Amino acid sequence: MNRKIVLALIAILLAVAVSAILWSMRDKAVATGPALPTFDYASADSWAERPELPPPAVWETGWDIDIVLLAGEAALEISDTQAIEKRRDEAAEKLHDLAGAFSKTGPVYAPYLRAATVDEDTAAALTHYLSTDNRGRAFLIATDRPLPASVLPLFESDPLLRDRFGGILLFGEANSGTGLAEGVTPALICSRRYKADEGCVAPVQLRRSGSGHQASGGERLVNGLIPWLNDNTSKLAEPLGELEEIEIIEIRRPGETDDVVSESQD
Repeated sequence: MNRKIVLALIAILLAVAVSAILWSMRDKAVATGPALPTFDYASADSWAERPELPPPAVWETGWDIDIVLLAGEAALEISDTQAIEKRRDEAAEKLHDLAGAFSKTGPVYAPYLRAATVDEDTAAALTHYLSTDNRGRAFLIATDRPLPASVLPLFESDPLLRDRFGGILLFGEANSGTGLAEGVTPALICSRRYKADEGCVAPVQLRRSGSGHQASGGERLVNGLIPWLNDNTSKLAEPLGELEEIEIIEIRRPGETDDVVSESQD
């Protein structure tokens, strides 16, 4: 009788173990729900954080620093249990919290990103910032993920941009890494300010302070950046305004009229 009980218990345990293995090997359910919107970074709604008023351009007051915050941990995902607006509100709160840690360095620009297309969105947001918001200012990127290769064309096509790029402030779980995705090397993005063996990526530690965060580390990139720019680079000139078509007016002598001119031509 005892032997039968033992065998039954063993059979039950085996069944439980097999079931657990099969459960762990199952295909994960694909999240379904409304598709996330494509962000238009020309619209303020696509940014969780940005200055209320444009900071002065480099040709107005000289060099100053912006921070572009690219936070993978706040990237939006499709969810079948949460509405898009709720997820967006959660991302906005997280980005606002993170922005406070870097705001002492300069104005913070933090775009919304989609987890499924984070590299594509990173390039699109950075492109818009540089073409519209930057206005020749120095800038650093604060991020918790490697800088993707999708942004390389921006740096490769503009040596002046590389000069005013201060580097990458790497925070979160990624701060022990290189800060660069495969195919991205310091030589492709770092300015002349940095030696080849030191690069332009610095780890940053975030610690909770009250309702926000404080950042420590990264001083190597920030300190001395503006003096170096003053000594080694040229500021962008103010862009010319739009061309205006001017009507050419015929010059006449005093007393000349259309009739007089016509008679003289005859």
